[in-house]
Amino acid sequence: MTDRPAPTRRIAAVVAAAGRSTRMGAPKQLLPWQGATVVGTVVDNLRQAGADPVVVVIGHEAEAVAAALAGKPVQIVANPAYRTGEMLASHQAGLRRLIDAATPPQALPLGALLALGDQPHIPVDAIRSVVEQALATPQRIVIPSYNMRRGHPIYLPAALWDEALALGADETLRTLLNRHAGDIRYVDSQTSAVLHDIDTPDDYAALKPR
Repeated sequence: MTDRPAPTRRIAAVVAAAGRSTRMGAPKQLLPWQGATVVGTVVDNLRQAGADPVVVVIGHEAEAVAAALAGKPVQIVANPAYRTGEMLASHQAGLRRLIDAATPPQALPLGALLALGDQPHIPVDAIRSVVEQALATPQRIVIPSYNMRRGHPIYLPAALWDEALALGADETLRTLLNRHAGDIRYVDSQTSAVLHDIDTPDDYAALKPR
């Protein structure tokens, strides 16, 4: 493994927001949400839960998504493979950015929350519970669960980033999780929001606050 600076007591976040939103018919990252946008609210919720830094990976409608995040304390990185790659490619791009930035005096975070750019409805408290468990068990994968079903965001310790980056195009994050099933700590979530994302207009209508 490459020599890297000693970890700090920070939990980063990587937001996958590069998708083409084909089922939505419009960039779902830019849809209105509580006076902001979907992706902007995702970033705000992660930061309020204690994630720092937050990296947002963009691709489709990159300029518009970047503009929607203007002024927010985020790092933005492009996923050039967003047209053909799966979500894993975006998370890999974000992890690479965190690694590249981890040179003195900035050290590598303990790990990163792998978040989705279309889950603005997850309460801050639900994300914070994952952060708190990650701080308590920083070398373990941490996943929120609801009724025994895995949700997001998923905490991936920095010790596993190289393995995540080595996953091939025919593999997914689940491949890595299955390899390390015995190292997963599950956090019982009080909300099913951790299970759902926004893929279609019906999803948006159902999940958007009234």
